[in-house]
Amino acid sequence: MIGRWGFSGVMLVVLFVLVCPQNGLTEDRYTVKPGDSLFKISRSYGISVEILKEANGLEGDQLKPKQILLIPDPKKKPTGKVARRVSPETESYIVKQGDNLYTISKRTGLPVEEIKRLNQLQTDVLKAGQRLTLLKQKDRGEEEAEEIGDAEEAKEVQQAQGESQAIQEPLGKWKNPEERNLFVRVVKTFLGVPYRLGGSTLKGLDCSAFVKKIFEIFDVRLPRTAREQLHIGKKVDRGELEEGDIVFFKTHRANNAHVGIYIGNNEFVHASYRSKEVRVDNLDTPYFNQRFINGVRIIELEVEG
Repeated sequence: MIGRWGFSGVMLVVLFVLVCPQNGLTEDRYTVKPGDSLFKISRSYGISVEILKEANGLEGDQLKPKQILLIPDPKKKPTGKVARRVSPETESYIVKQGDNLYTISKRTGLPVEEIKRLNQLQTDVLKAGQRLTLLKQKDRGEEEAEEIGDAEEAKEVQQAQGESQAIQEPLGKWKNPEERNLFVRVVKTFLGVPYRLGGSTLKGLDCSAFVKKIFEIFDVRLPRTAREQLHIGKKVDRGELEEGDIVFFKTHRANNAHVGIYIGNNEFVHASYRSKEVRVDNLDTPYFNQRFINGVRIIELEVEG
């Protein structure tokens, strides 16, 4: 599917998109100090660990004192302290004997990755009596449809509307599972990118702009809004979802929808109106479970004949 670009070419595109300044984005450099970690530095600057690693070509989590890190679009200077997120939307949970991240995730509907991020966890190990910060049930996933777009994008949508209605098959094929795995890895590099109503750049984007941008990296052009994206590709039921499919949810606004990208294990990545960033959520979360519409397969795994 990625054709002449190849895996390395796609990753170069991702690095360019994530690292190069766009519409006023700035860069900074940080010198690693003893005791620093990727998570501590990322939280100090208000960016995600994944973006920090991609910006610096890091494979692992190890850092060395005096190592220079490139900080794309720093939102704030490091304070030397990393404050735990305190919010009326969170609640505390005391780890019990026999608990692990998976059982807590299943019980609460909060993805393992999100639990780790909320609590600055570097490993999956929990101890009885440990206090965790979790999102309150009533605050999880209350999304609204938000694709606004500018006049030019609106014309694109109107143009694509007639064409998209007739398309009921995937728009392309993955050459092999590894190519699809690369797609999922690229999706995860966007975790922590700010949400902005009607936005379509890394300075801020909404749910459909996030989906559109990811597929553009893989040479697939999608309409601008979730409403139009719902009408293309091959419809798939929840039980048939595969990595790379896009998933849709009803919202409180008529004739609109919320959209994300399925990454496996019942989880999807989306630009969240509630959380104001790109994040992972679980389809079993009550809000999303009740409002799931269907999945759409944009690119299908090529079956050898």
